[in-house]
Amino acid sequence: MSDKNYIKQFKRVFGVNQSHINSQHIVKAIVSYERTLVSGDSSFDQYYFGRDKSQLSPSAARGLRLFRRKGNCANCHEISWDNALFMDNQFYNIGVESQALAPIIETFVKALKHGSIEESIALTDTQKSALGRFQVTGVISDVGKFKTPTLRDIALTAPYMHDGSVKTLADVVEYYDQGGHANPFLDAAIFPLHLTDQEKKDLVAFMQALTGAQVNE
Repeated sequence: MSDKNYIKQFKRVFGVNQSHINSQHIVKAIVSYERTLVSGDSSFDQYYFGRDKSQLSPSAARGLRLFRRKGNCANCHEISWDNALFMDNQFYNIGVESQALAPIIETFVKALKHGSIEESIALTDTQKSALGRFQVTGVISDVGKFKTPTLRDIALTAPYMHDGSVKTLADVVEYYDQGGHANPFLDAAIFPLHLTDQEKKDLVAFMQALTGAQVNE
């Protein structure tokens, strides 16, 4: 679609001319699109809800057990008896981007306790991004927290993490196996998992089984 057609679509939907399009219009447009992305009837769904045990490979089936137990993945990427959104709508600090804040974190926390950080410390754009949920709430404990994403169709959505810093599902598993990046706000649910090489492969095999039968483009 050409830029002119995009502008016409915005005017039709939002009733605004090009000069009046703002970030809120962009956000609403993206959210509207995301609501059309429906995924279901994956191999996992047929195995778990359809009770068809042939739908998962032995490796993926082991991965499901690891996902719910030793891997601690379902702590945030929830699976219930009657639904599996693979998310919990909560926010966590898993250590991603924490290195950006490491050089200034002590000064930053002191500044928060004594007044405005704008007056006490200058943050780079990367550091501001790394603040995560704190940017919305202003609550110290929310530093570095980001919302749990769904894992449906996860094999199709590389790169991973909110900043795209992890390239493959195998790398994601390795990141969590190492216990994330240590920082003062790291969530208690993030710790070294001590997975074997086979267990890592099984977790990847399970996540690859979360691709829906029909994926909207």
